[in-house]
Amino acid sequence: MNILILAAHPDDEVLGMGGTIKKLSKKKNKIHLLVITEGASAQYNDSKMKQVRKQSCKKSSQILGISSINFLDYPDMKLDTIPQLKINQSIEKEIRKIKPEIVYTTPNHDLNSDHRILHESTLVASRPQSGVKKILSYEIPGFVKKSIHPNVFENIELELTYKLKAMRSYKSEIEKFPHPRSLKAIENLSIHRGIESGLKNAEAFQLLTSIKK
Repeated sequence: MNILILAAHPDDEVLGMGGTIKKLSKKKNKIHLLVITEGASAQYNDSKMKQVRKQSCKKSSQILGISSINFLDYPDMKLDTIPQLKINQSIEKEIRKIKPEIVYTTPNHDLNSDHRILHESTLVASRPQSGVKKILSYEIPGFVKKSIHPNVFENIELELTYKLKAMRSYKSEIEKFPHPRSLKAIENLSIHRGIESGLKNAEAFQLLTSIKK
């Protein structure tokens, strides 16, 4: 099965669903990653960080079993300056090329505008005529404007170590505990979501669309 994961920034895919990606790849699914922005220019003055983030993403993807990566390199934290039609069309092009049955995207509940814009564009690009059968949004730990209300939980007890190893590929993005992007916080969130779902470690999702014929 072809699966498309949309990330606003390099590392969203690991933070949100690194364990699930590994689990899906172990089942011989073809996992494709589309990274919308370069994820560096808003945080770093050094232009070399764009390549650092990209190389980190490639290394992480090897650990998780991602089959292909496409970088669009839109400016970090400036998706609101780009016509949404252009973003929609970029995603539509990827969907036509890959023909995924399932699409995962960023959440719309947090304070990051890039996440929210990508979420909205995903819904447009993945409308029923696209052939996409299921759309889910993953959870990215951080500062939120409202709490997420997950309705899908994925058991990642066996994949948590891979998620943490993949996150270590993003050395520039790891923070000290209790920051949400610390390794301990990532593990703690998996425990919290596991407790909610009767599992040891879990990742949480919101099912947005499911079409069954």
